[in-house]
Amino acid sequence: MKSVDLIRHRDSIRSAMGRAKDLGWDPELLGHWGRYLCILAAGFLENTIRILYSSHVERQASPSIATYVVAQLERIQNPKAGKFIEVAHTFDKKWADDLEAFLNVDDGRRKNAIDSIMNNRNLIAHGRSSNISVVQVREYFASASEVADYLESQLAP
Repeated sequence: MKSVDLIRHRDSIRSAMGRAKDLGWDPELLGHWGRYLCILAAGFLENTIRILYSSHVERQASPSIATYVVAQLERIQNPKAGKFIEVAHTFDKKWADDLEAFLNVDDGRRKNAIDSIMNNRNLIAHGRSSNISVVQVREYFASASEVADYLESQLAP
C-alpha cells in the first residue's frame, strides 16, 4: 500500500487490535472492543473508496470534474461489496468485473468480510445486538486490507 492516509489508518487499527491482547478475558470488555474495532474497520473501508478513487480522479481529470467526483465520493457511506463494484463500474466496466472476481475468490471470503463489517457496523450504530468478536474483526480486516491493496494497484498510474 502506498497511500499514506490509508497506511496510517490501517496501522492505527492494527495497533488497536494488538492492544486487545492486554484486555484479559473479560467477555464484556472484549465484546465492546470487538464492536469498537468493527466501527474502525468500517471507516477504513469508507476511506478506501474515497481516498483511492479521489486520488485517481485528481490525477486524471480537470479540476472542475475532479471537484465534482470527489464530492460524490464523499457521500458514500457504509459501502458493502456491491457498492465497491458499483463505484468501480462508474469508472471502468473491466475494473468492476475484475474487482468482482477478486472479491469472490475463495467462496467470496473478501466479499463476505466487507459485508459482515458493514452489517455489524449498522447493527452497532443503531443500538442493536452484535456478537462480532475481536478475532472476527481481525480476520475481516485482513480481507478488507487485501481489497484496499487490490484497488490501489488497479488505480495505479
